[in-house]
Parts: sequence; structure tokens; C-alpha cells
Amino acid sequence: MVIIDNLSRRKIDLDLGCSSLTPIASPEVRVDTWNAMSGREPIRFVNLDLAVEYERFVAMIVKERPDTMVHFAEQRAAPYSQKTPATKRYTVNNNVGATHNVLCGIVESGLDVHLVHLGTMGVYGYGNSGGEIPEGYIDVKLPGGRDKNILHPSYPGSVYHATKCLDAVLFQFYAKNDLLRLTDLHQV
Repeated sequence: MVIIDNLSRRKIDLDLGCSSLTPIASPEVRVDTWNAMSGREPIRFVNLDLAVEYERFVAMIVKERPDTMVHFAEQRAAPYSQKTPATKRYTVNNNVGATHNVLCGIVESGLDVHLVHLGTMGVYGYGNSGGEIPEGYIDVKLPGGRDKNILHPSYPGSVYHATKCLDAVLFQFYAKNDLLRLTDLHQV
């Protein structure tokens, strides 16, 4: 098993002059602890930026031949995504670039990899749904009377949530066009 991380969360905390409420050990310490205590297959850590190191990532997929990938490689904070034009650009470039590179990398590898992504219910716009937040596909009648099953319309409340909407559109396209196996978990 391999953990890939560009360590951006730590950099963002430093840029903001804050630290995590929960102390976070370095990836090397966490991997060493797992390997020493688990008695299971060793884990490796690779410092890699999925948004910009595409060729290196594809080479890693081909070498490792994963059955499943869990994709958390996104800037994770809605407030940070709204802070400045620079944080807005970083959020879009990092989040959308990383997701698209993961999808393209899976296709280019030729492997049947199941991608699991951590999304957010925020793509539907908290408080704008009249109570329950609808999720998934809904039946609509298109002009001309055709019935169609479409992804529920999004209503993001931040740049961060907008990137998650773009992820969902990319997932829909790659599932349809390239038959990728994808699971997008939308937590509250």
C-alpha cells in the first residue's frame, strides 16, 4: 500500500499561522508506527503532487497495480477557498487538477481501478433544498417531452464546493465514457 501526499495541509496551516486542533505526526512517523505495530503489509509514503506530477503518478499506478484508490487529494477547507484570489486559484488548480489527473491516470494505465472519492453534501447548497438535501439522480422531462435521468443540480456555496461539483461532473463523464468504477461519498 502506498500513501501519496503533497503535504499541502501542513503548508496551508503554516501560511495561516495556525496549527491543527489534533496534532498530526509527519507521514514518515505515521507510516513507521503502522509498520511497527500492525503486523500487516507495510505502507510506504511518497511525496507527490497529483495536480502537477502526472507522469510520475501514472508510472506509480502501472508499477503498483492497485485494485482500489482512495482519493483525498484536495484542499479541504471552504473558508480557505474563499480567503483571497490566490487561495481561490490554488483550490481550483489543486482540487480539479488532482482529480482529473487521477482519472486520466487510471485510464492511461489500462487497469481496472475502483476510485473512491470523499465528496461533500455542500455541492447541493446547505439550506437551499427546503429541508432534505436530495442526492443522486432525478427524473426530469426535457424540452420536446423526452424523459431523462440527470444528476441533481448543484448549488455550491464556496469555491471549494464548486470544485467538488466539477469532480462530480468529471466522474459522471469518465464513468460513461471510459467505464471507470467510481464511488463519490458525500458526507455532511
